[in-house]
Amino acid sequence: MTDLNELDEFKDTAVEIAHEFAVDLNCLVVTNHRFTIEGITRAEDEEIRSWQDALALEDAQVASSVIGYAQNGFDDLRKAANHLALVGIVTRLQHWIERFVKRQGLTPEKNRRLDGSLESLLIRQLRILNKTLGCGPVPLSDFENLIDVRDSIIHADARANWKNDRGSDRKVADEYCNACGDVELSEKQVKDAVEKAIRQIVWYDEKLQATPLSQG
Repeated sequence: MTDLNELDEFKDTAVEIAHEFAVDLNCLVVTNHRFTIEGITRAEDEEIRSWQDALALEDAQVASSVIGYAQNGFDDLRKAANHLALVGIVTRLQHWIERFVKRQGLTPEKNRRLDGSLESLLIRQLRILNKTLGCGPVPLSDFENLIDVRDSIIHADARANWKNDRGSDRKVADEYCNACGDVELSEKQVKDAVEKAIRQIVWYDEKLQATPLSQG
């Protein structure tokens, strides 16, 4: 027979059910990214051990140079994996934000950036949701930075500075760049981007649940 105290403890335990967007992001981006990083690390460990055995009788400087070259190759693979993950995060975020905007029958305004270029569609959609539902928990500037990173990866070979097809200057925030002037994300930054996207989507969804559908 189940102890009543155990039942009380069970009832007092909050069971958190993941939001559909978190599940979506986990299935399509996060899990794949984790498996990719783990696979790269395993392959790196195996290759380094192999090189250490093969170079055991070589000069220490030569061995260090060969192993360092191999490690740089695996670092490049990690960088590529982080880049692809960020592109996936922003893509899924845009898909959900567009769904919310259409649900409310909203039409984003064509605002311009300080450089005169049009804001990205995602930022315009976020802006009108903020105007309609209230400001979400994550500043739009954070998403603007992530969009710049995404655009650089897709359109500019991950350069920190480039010109778009209209000739406007684009720049990635320094926090997402390395000393060589290239975009470079850490795994922590990928994780932070996931958390920001989930927080924003969940917040909007909660507001929308309490907001009547637009009749327009």
